[in-house]
Parts: sequence; C-alpha cells; structure tokens
Amino acid sequence: MAMPLAAKPPAKPVQLDQELYRTVVERVRGGENFYPATMAAQRERSYPVQPALAVRPPTMTYMLALLPGTAMRTAALIALLFGALIALRQSLSERPPAEALAVVALAVAGLFGAFFPDNVYLHEQWSVLLIMLSLAAHRRPWLSIGLALTAVLVRETALAWLAAIVIHAVWQRDWKRAGMAVAAIALAAGLWLLHARLVAAQVVPGDLTSPGWVRFGGLPLVIDALRRNLVLTGLPGPLILVVVAASLAAMLRWGREVERIAAIGSAGFLAALTVFGRPDNGYWGFMAAPFVLLGLPLLARQALRRRPS
Repeated sequence: MAMPLAAKPPAKPVQLDQELYRTVVERVRGGENFYPATMAAQRERSYPVQPALAVRPPTMTYMLALLPGTAMRTAALIALLFGALIALRQSLSERPPAEALAVVALAVAGLFGAFFPDNVYLHEQWSVLLIMLSLAAHRRPWLSIGLALTAVLVRETALAWLAAIVIHAVWQRDWKRAGMAVAAIALAAGLWLLHARLVAAQVVPGDLTSPGWVRFGGLPLVIDALRRNLVLTGLPGPLILVVVAASLAAMLRWGREVERIAAIGSAGFLAALTVFGRPDNGYWGFMAAPFVLLGLPLLARQALRRRPS
C-alpha cells in the first residue's frame, strides 16, 4: 500500500477511460447529441475514434444521463448490484443454504469493482450485472434473453454469454430458446452496424486510428483479467489458471443451467482474451470475474460426498 504513495507522479497525468465516459454523459445530459459529443471528447484526449470499436455504444450513456450526478448514478449501480445478488440467491432456492450463500459470496468477490470511485462510468460494471440478472431469470426465457441482449447493447463483449445461451439451448434441444437467442444476436448485430455507421459519419481527416486489439496476448492477459476477482488477486498466475479451470469444469459437470451458461460464456470470453486485448485492457476481466469461481461450491460438495464416513 505504501509503494504507490512513495512513487513519483508521472510526467503526464494518467488518462482514465472513466473520465472520458463521465464527460460524455455530462455532455449528453446537457443536451448534446451522443456521437458528436463522444467524438469531440475522444479527440480532446487524443483517443482514437476509428474503427467503430473504439467508440462505446450509447446505451449506458443515455441511461446515466437521466440521473443527476455521479452520486445518484453510483447509487443506481449499487442498487442494481444488490438486486442481481438477490435474484441470483432466489434462483438457487433449491440448493442447501450454505452452498447457495457460498455461490453468492464468490459472485460478490468478482463485483468489488462497482464500489471503486467513478467505476460507475465503466460499461463492464453495468453489463456484467445485466448478465447476472439474465442468468438468474433463466426460467423465463424472454426475460433472460432480453436482459442478455441489453447487456450486449451496453458492452459488446457480453455477446459471449448470449452465445452461451444459444449453445446451452442447442445442447438441451430447446429449439425455441435457441431461436430466440439467435434472433437477439442478429438484432444486436444490426444495431451495432447502425452504431458503426453513425460513428463513421463523424470521422474527419486526421482522426486517430486504434492500433487494434488482435495481439495474441495469451495466458498473461487472461491471468491479469482474472485478478479482478478478489479471491484470485493475490494468487500466483499458474494457480489462478488451475483453480479457474477446475471451477469451470465443475460448473459444466455438476452445475445446473445457471452455472453451465456462466461457464460456457466465461470460457469463451477468456479464450477470446488470448487473442484480443492489449495489456491496458485488464479491466475487461470484470465481465467474467463474478462467474469463474461459481464451481468451487460444487467441487466442495463432491469432495464431501466422497469423504469416508
């Protein structure tokens, strides 16, 4: 804790994405159009504005612009967090109380980022809670898929969990649910293409272009992302990979729909991280952090069953 305090300040102030997104929210709340406001804010900070992936979708901005000030927006995020945790607990009502509470506690360990100052402006914080609500609502397909679609419209990387719903539905031969989820993916793709077109209309000569995210960062980037779960933060990298792999395997082997969809989505997301992402994108890990350890209570249950009496 003392090391950051003793370090010298950087020659140039560190620019945080949260500051950019907060600026855009305030501009939109003040009456500006999202796309000109966003492009101007990114240019002011020497952020790239092309390709369109360099510009976040407007969903979260419009939502936060309805609320006055960071304090009120943070309160809304915390309320959503507790609502998601309550919904998750209720979806586990048939489990032994100790096991259900352990699942909720492990989810909380991956949601601590919501309590950091200004993280209310990170799209990942909102999107991951919508995914959790989607998983908790798995018995209501329309609601579950609608929440997952909203998560994708907030942050594109939530597509991993919407795709996981399709994979699990096909696995269970639930063709109606699979069709609904595929339709949601198609709708999300159409809206994203519209977003890309609106971004392209604002590009002017001299605008910066992102160096891209295809970096094949491999397992180091995955380990960095997984440290967004408090349980994993201080563990050695190889042990993190072993624990998470065992947890995801347990979720697929012994879990029910909630765990299986969470495991498929998390595995797909982490696999994508080995190819996509830069060293400064570790905060993307907030998307998977609440889900990757939900298999530990299942492992504990199996261990207790096999213990000699």
